[in-house]
Amino acid sequence: MKQTEAVTQFLAGRRMVIARFVAHRHKEIQNKAKKPVGVVNLYEVQCADGKAPTVQMWCPRNIQTLDQATKESPCQFKEGQKLVVEFDLMEPNTFDAKNGVIIRAGSVLPLE
Repeated sequence: MKQTEAVTQFLAGRRMVIARFVAHRHKEIQNKAKKPVGVVNLYEVQCADGKAPTVQMWCPRNIQTLDQATKESPCQFKEGQKLVVEFDLMEPNTFDAKNGVIIRAGSVLPLE
């Protein structure tokens, strides 16, 4: 996504942030019965103001295990690359997020 397009989307009312990619990992999500329901991508990012939230985005529904996620949905970003994150919710979270804030993303795209 181009920066001008990201700014236009932000000004139109979309929740967006530009951040620098730091690290990636997958996590298996289970329901209360301990049955796997899917896998999420967890991206560690660094914002311009110094904050470092964790961005969570679901893998495609057909990916149900961590092994399958590493093979079929590898991380496509390089360390230091700038990303545009469109999100629905930003909330405190000390369980999944290393720095205490998690962003539930709708999309994560490289900034061109």
